[in-house]
Amino acid sequence: MSVRADRRTDFIFVTLFFVALWAIFQFVFPYHLALKERYVLFMSDTSWLATYFRKPAPVSFLIGDWLTQFFLLPGVAALITTVLLVLVWAGFRFLLGAMPTVHKPALWALLPAALLAFLILSPEVPLAVSVGTCLFVWLFAAAFRIPGRLPRYVTVVLLAVLLVPSARSLNATARVGKPSLEREYDYRIHFKAAAGKWDAVEKMGRRNPWESLVTAYYYNLSQARAGRLPDGLLRAYQPTYHGLFIPVKPGVECFRLMASTDALYLAGDYAQAQHSAMLGMTFSPRQRSAAMIKLLADIAFANGDYDTARRYLTMLSKTALYKKWALEGLQLLETEAGRLTVRNDCRDILVQHNDYRTALANIAGTAYDGKTATDYLLCLDLLDKDLAHFRQDYDTYYKGKYDVIGVPVLYQEALLMTFDENTSPAGQLTEYGIARPTLDNCTEFLKGNEKLFRASYWFYHKYAQPAQ
Repeated sequence: MSVRADRRTDFIFVTLFFVALWAIFQFVFPYHLALKERYVLFMSDTSWLATYFRKPAPVSFLIGDWLTQFFLLPGVAALITTVLLVLVWAGFRFLLGAMPTVHKPALWALLPAALLAFLILSPEVPLAVSVGTCLFVWLFAAAFRIPGRLPRYVTVVLLAVLLVPSARSLNATARVGKPSLEREYDYRIHFKAAAGKWDAVEKMGRRNPWESLVTAYYYNLSQARAGRLPDGLLRAYQPTYHGLFIPVKPGVECFRLMASTDALYLAGDYAQAQHSAMLGMTFSPRQRSAAMIKLLADIAFANGDYDTARRYLTMLSKTALYKKWALEGLQLLETEAGRLTVRNDCRDILVQHNDYRTALANIAGTAYDGKTATDYLLCLDLLDKDLAHFRQDYDTYYKGKYDVIGVPVLYQEALLMTFDENTSPAGQLTEYGIARPTLDNCTEFLKGNEKLFRASYWFYHKYAQPAQ
């Protein structure tokens, strides 16, 4: 084979490699890349930009964060990442091509590009790793072009000395994980929820092919937002009570820390939501997150802390993708601050983090509109198979307040299991609004026709096992 034909073959292989890589980024793992945006806060502000130069690899992080903030836009993440990897490949090809002992440098240069592609699919590995690799490989390539052995040698040594702290900074805290379709599904449903596409969230939650806790969590969130948490609870996979809230504990990944805020915020537990948002930002690779700043601004609005909200909105007004939302918030503060409704109207108490029962009971009992918190509390009792607390919480927070328009079937099924055998059945049925079909279904279930009622609470209570 001629040299020209050999090069043509190499060119075709390299082209196919990068086309395949782009397709993987765009169609297989797009949300692995999009999640990087959750770990970035880039503001067009001189004092903020100056903070980059207080740590190693400032140019890499500056360029990487600026590019990453656009990863929420369709197709941008895959395109930018692929272009950077092509530039990395071209730089290594140039370096290897200068070595006479290396044959087929175009193919050998694919190895570092492939390794970098694997690393960059880990959401916590910043794009700055790709940018820094690209910058250094081309700096070394330029250094080898310097005429004169001594100047060339000195330049290469200086670059090597500069490379060490930069490499350590780029790889300091990032957690490298193996890409998986299950995680991609979790990340996808997270972004669907963030975009307000709750119909898609519900469909994905019902499907839940990997029986994922995170997917179950967002499915329950979609039902709670629509006011039908008890109605939809057992129509999808439930890892017992673990699907209602994501606990904050040592070792939990940053993504779950950030995701844990969503249900807390919806239920009105703003104190724990704020704590989770702060932890999510603190344990992100660079302790920066525009998404968490946005949530903290929402929580400040809910608490009536408009000065804090203004500070967060001012920060976001200097970003690219959150600017419009922030400016609208600032305008609202200027015109309506004195007439805004404070949503956090429940009694202030001290609650240990992850103590959902105490927090929900407080909101259900003291907030003007505690319906969502009440449903979460009752469903928490039911998924934990704690019928004693369920009956107590139902009588205290739900009965006489929310049962006027009807009792969800799930609650009716559970209530039947709590009735006192020594009290008149007819009186209890009437008092708690148990519908005739529910009573008939209960009779059929007790006769042994259990398979007909897989979506019932009776079936769940009898067969559900705690999630591992």
